[in-house]
Amino acid sequence: MLYHILGFASAALFLLTWLGLWSQIKAMTRFQVPVSSESDDANHSLSLNQFGSSYFAFFSIFLFGISVEPFNHYLVWTRFGALILTLIIIWKIWQHRRTTISGYVAAVALLALIGGTLSIAFRPFPTLAQLGANTLMLVVTVILFQGSLHQWFVLQRRQKVGSLSFALFRNILIKDVSTLLFGLTMPLSQSWPLLILNGTSVIMRGSILLQMHKLKRREISVSG
Repeated sequence: MLYHILGFASAALFLLTWLGLWSQIKAMTRFQVPVSSESDDANHSLSLNQFGSSYFAFFSIFLFGISVEPFNHYLVWTRFGALILTLIIIWKIWQHRRTTISGYVAAVALLALIGGTLSIAFRPFPTLAQLGANTLMLVVTVILFQGSLHQWFVLQRRQKVGSLSFALFRNILIKDVSTLLFGLTMPLSQSWPLLILNGTSVIMRGSILLQMHKLKRREISVSG
């Protein structure tokens, strides 16, 4: 019973992440105007590394929810929505920058989403597939850590928040805490990759949010 209560609560709170991602998409659209230089471009405050790693963090939990028995609807469908919204952000970054690496990231993300969705038809996965999902989550934890660190350094270098969304990072923090609590209702042998991944996200996203507030206060004090 506790499993379903916290699972539903976690899924409901995850909708805040959808809202945060949507606010990021709107912010990118609002600032998508011609500028005289890269230093004046608000969208250059967004780290492709950070959003790419976030995408594959969502994807790892999406795959985790597919591979476990029983099928974890709370994890799968919430992450499916986040994958689509994050893919839009990555696609808009590619449209804005037109670099080779942003094109590769967008293409790999799209193929991963298609492949992951099709894999639902072939579950439940054998033990080897479950091990693969756990290994993927640990690898993505490392990727998420360095991606978030890169976003922190981008903010530190530019000294501008730009079009980076406060709502996105606040809502992700709420989601990560709720997912941690949900993970604690599962057997530790099954949930430990989920706990490690979301614990890392809390620390790193929290650091980015603190940096954003610091820069915003500085911007206000200078303009005032």
